[in-house]
Amino acid sequence: PRDLHTLAVRWTGFSNFELAYKGKIILLDAYFDRGSNYPPLGFAAADVKRADVILIGHGHFDHMSDAASVGVRSGATIVGAPVTTEVLRKQSVPDKQIRTVTGKDGERLQFDGFTVEPILGQHGTPDRHITEVMEGALNSVAPKLTPAQESEEKAIQERGTFDPRVIHEGTIAYLITLDSGFRILYRDSGGRVTDFEKAAMQRILGVDLALVAVSADFLASLTVRQALEHMQLYKPEVYMPAHHDAAFSGHTPLWRPTEPIFQALKDANPRLVTMSRENREPVCFN
Repeated sequence: PRDLHTLAVRWTGFSNFELAYKGKIILLDAYFDRGSNYPPLGFAAADVKRADVILIGHGHFDHMSDAASVGVRSGATIVGAPVTTEVLRKQSVPDKQIRTVTGKDGERLQFDGFTVEPILGQHGTPDRHITEVMEGALNSVAPKLTPAQESEEKAIQERGTFDPRVIHEGTIAYLITLDSGFRILYRDSGGRVTDFEKAAMQRILGVDLALVAVSADFLASLTVRQALEHMQLYKPEVYMPAHHDAAFSGHTPLWRPTEPIFQALKDANPRLVTMSRENREPVCFN
């Protein structure tokens, strides 16, 4: 933005966001080269040449597969849980660019124009009795992956981790506070809130903007219940959903509807502003 005091937020699929403020670029997650089984974002990871900080919520491939390449190219500081930064080191990211956080000890990272507080969250754990049945039903009628797509997806998956520690130790929420006092809460998985999140939120009255992943529970009633838990804790002025798009087929081909969630959130708080834009369309705050 020409006005340095304007914050521009752009969603780039799944739980990827770009924040631009005072000439600085903050990337939230880095999963851009998703493959031909996904709708195109309109750019490739190689096009992302500038970033100052990359905050990775957790280490699954669909949240960090391009973090190493973008980080090395841009020189950005990359922040993540231990299970996440272990993967970065294996991908030849220089140690000086890596910041390992646990979200447990009141950590506070100071950058030019903003601070970041990592908070230990919890990854979503959808009921497998629902997900296995629904995934099986969807994939029985969805197009099958071609051998080339299977190979493509395997290479992408290898740039993340399936370590079970991700669930309880490796999912980090981030409280970002701009020097203007504007607060952003970022959470890239729709899991239950933790005591660490509750303790952090007790210190403040709420946040200005919540960027929160929609839970992968298939049923609108379950995704609504989880979104309400998030909103009641974070008390945002503006809510923007994440992780609501999906692949066309394969694992979890689940497009998550936002309207039932928006309606429930507004019923609980009529003053809440809900917003969901297409890929790369800016939302600006001044």
